[in-house]
Amino acid sequence: MSHPSRRSRLRTFAVPSAAAAAVLAAGLGLGAALDTGPAAEAAAPASGSAPEAPGKPRAVSGTNANTVTWTASSGARKYDVYRAEGDGAFTRVGSVTAPKYIDGRVVPDVPYTYKVKAVGSTGEASPYSPAARAARDTIAPVPPANLTVVPSDDGPGTALAWRDGTDAVSYTVYRSTSPQGPLKKIGTSTTTSFRDTAPAPDRPYVYWVKAIDAAGNTSDAATTGRPPEPTRPPTQSPGPTQPPTTAPTTPAPSPTFGDG
Repeated sequence: MSHPSRRSRLRTFAVPSAAAAAVLAAGLGLGAALDTGPAAEAAAPASGSAPEAPGKPRAVSGTNANTVTWTASSGARKYDVYRAEGDGAFTRVGSVTAPKYIDGRVVPDVPYTYKVKAVGSTGEASPYSPAARAARDTIAPVPPANLTVVPSDDGPGTALAWRDGTDAVSYTVYRSTSPQGPLKKIGTSTTTSFRDTAPAPDRPYVYWVKAIDAAGNTSDAATTGRPPEPTRPPTQSPGPTQPPTTAPTTPAPSPTFGDG
């Protein structure tokens, strides 16, 4: 009975080994085709990545609240608004879905700093936006000074001029035929002058001007006229031993301002 030689046994063993190598090579090719290796994992985009930080924040002071706005972030589901008083720590004060937040829970005339984070659909938050600062403004501007009718003006109607009040960004002008009113609003101006082109000819008028600041605070009114002195009865002397007496004066009534 014959036995295969050792060489033939080695040759027989080498055949399945070559087939296995071919199968392994095919498997590696399939893996490369499916991009399942570590390099493919690094190149794939991360799921649930945080949105970009909101940009261009702006805080505007108002008489009743501070209003904060910013540019929208792509992929943001909401925005968390943070606030610090002065140089203090930031705390979250609210969340909104639109790029605007109105903060009415602030102490008047105290400076606040605001920052905003965008939050994605799966909860990832962006870095802080740049800071924006505002203080709720409740202080009225100073009334216009030296309000006068320009005497040398030869244009139509009546020309008014005044000096700027502190913090004023616009002015409201009123007119009346009496220092006691009622006064009628006749226009607005963003400069320190105004022309009334519709007064009745040869009819005297009294003009009033109020200053308005950026927050909407309104000053007291300056006027071109003054209320007349109250009428006083003549002094009567009851006798040589008693001092003269005068009747008490009554202040002139305040004018009523109208918007029509």
